[in-house]
Amino acid sequence: MNQKLKIICIIGILNFVIFSSCFSLIGKAETDHEIGFNEGTELIWEITELDLESYRTIIGIDPNYEKGDQLRMIIREIDTSIDTWILNVEFWDYKTDWGLSGEIFNIYVGNYPEDYADYLFCLTPVEDYLEQAILSLSSEYYRSGLSIFKQGKSDMGIDYLWEKEFDQRGLLIVETYYDEFDQIIIKWEGQFRIIPFGITFIGFTIFAIIAIIVVSIKKKNLRIKIV
Repeated sequence: MNQKLKIICIIGILNFVIFSSCFSLIGKAETDHEIGFNEGTELIWEITELDLESYRTIIGIDPNYEKGDQLRMIIREIDTSIDTWILNVEFWDYKTDWGLSGEIFNIYVGNYPEDYADYLFCLTPVEDYLEQAILSLSSEYYRSGLSIFKQGKSDMGIDYLWEKEFDQRGLLIVETYYDEFDQIIIKWEGQFRIIPFGITFIGFTIFAIIAIIVVSIKKKNLRIKIV
């Protein structure tokens, strides 16, 4: 088989992979909402900002945590029933020893966007899920991208804004409370990140593979000619 025919065959196979991936992603988008992460997923949230004076004024008490403190959670099991996802988790609260066993309990996530109730997680596709969820929530809520906001009032009678931002897997990546002047009262950030894989990434990767193959073949042909 000559070199040109080899290149054509390789490109044909890679094109098949691209179209298969695209159809797979499109097909998945048309399915019901589902959990976007796996058993064994470890999550750590850290308090990255904390305004003590504002917290005391608005919440009315001193927090039992401080800037830099962390929460840890591991998803141990994922089950589903007719209308609910059941997440069995192990949890370590602030200032607990991660060398010891954490607290075990279940977190329930409704199967349908209209069941959303200030969850720690949401289902995928996330943007579609939140867009539908907001239609069933009260006027205190609104959405922007992968974030859902809620206007609230503390026990001290002071207004605040609560933002929950999710990543593409439906994991809470940032949670922030703002005062009435949009200044941060407290902010938690997930110490976990993912590389977004999608059709663009797949296409770029395959293009890079083809380029490497073509360059390698040209170098080989050049060596043959020189010899």
